[in-house]
Amino acid sequence: MPVNPVIEVDQLNVTYGEFHAVKDFSFRVAGGELYALLGTNGAGKTSTLEVIEDHRTSPAGAVRVYGKSPTDRRAVRPRMEIVPSR
Repeated sequence: MPVNPVIEVDQLNVTYGEFHAVKDFSFRVAGGELYALLGTNGAGKTSTLEVIEDHRTSPAGAVRVYGKSPTDRRAVRPRMEIVPSR
């Protein structure tokens, strides 16, 4: 039985001027899964999370949280929390 993803990122791109912080990044997280973004400084982890949280826009790609756009804050915000480690 297919599981609807809680978070779905498809071909995400994030740029800062000419610099591509995130290029064609795709992943899905199903309910109950634990998922981590790992990488060196400048790998695009924070930029990706900022798009998922609707703190940054993406020039290309699609993001869905519980089947909704992150810009639909009323539907998404009450169901999502991101806790960065330090």
